[in-house]
Amino acid sequence: MTEYEKWELIIKAFSVFALIVAGVWAFHRYSDTKEKEYYSEFWNKKMELYLETSSWASIMATTSSVADFNEAREEYYQLFYGRLSLVEGNAVKKAMQDFSGNVPKGEVSILPIEGLDQKAYQLTISLKKELGESWRELIS
Repeated sequence: MTEYEKWELIIKAFSVFALIVAGVWAFHRYSDTKEKEYYSEFWNKKMELYLETSSWASIMATTSSVADFNEAREEYYQLFYGRLSLVEGNAVKKAMQDFSGNVPKGEVSILPIEGLDQKAYQLTISLKKELGESWRELIS
């Protein structure tokens, strides 16, 4: 084998190696990007549900309208027993349960309900804290 043929073989082998490395790197970057897109979409949906939950809780805590209270209570419990359970963490679950323990189940006559505003505020703080934690996980 001549010196020229040796170098040609070395260059070809290096080219194949570089192509394999580039392919592995491209696949890794693609997978990483897709994973981040998924978690970003998940986080956005979580934020949407948390904003909705906070809104319904604050309406129940501050309204003087029985009709508004009843609508907010119904929407809140739909979130509580359904969609929110898919994304909530333990701290939010506990805050949801604490808030729910102060919401009258039957007819209400005197609104706003005393003390419900603080429970709604505590719930919102739990939602905010968990969103912040999940955001930090997403960007790291």
